[in-house]
Amino acid sequence: MEERFDKMENMLTQLIQMVESMKAEQTEMKAELIGMRLELTDMNQNNQEKMKREIAKVKADHEELKGTINNLKLENEVAHLKMEETLKTLVSDQDFIWKKAVQNERDIARYVKQQN
Repeated sequence: MEERFDKMENMLTQLIQMVESMKAEQTEMKAELIGMRLELTDMNQNNQEKMKREIAKVKADHEELKGTINNLKLENEVAHLKMEETLKTLVSDQDFIWKKAVQNERDIARYVKQQN
């Protein structure tokens, strides 16, 4: 009977050791899991901050491009207006030249007619 008790005691001791071992592994796994969660949280925060900085830079670049485009539009409009004014002046000059040329041709024709 004593042998039986020793066997049961050994089995119970082994069982207690197994439970303690499993408990220690579980505690270690929990600690690793907490560490992994902290790392993941830190990575997510860093990625979010990086994305926020990149988005802010894209927004700033976008605003700069909008300003540049608006300046180019304004310069283009000014150049267009100058060109339009120059063309109007050229048309007026051409009309005046044609009028003078016609007048000169008439005067020449009268002079030639008087000479004959």
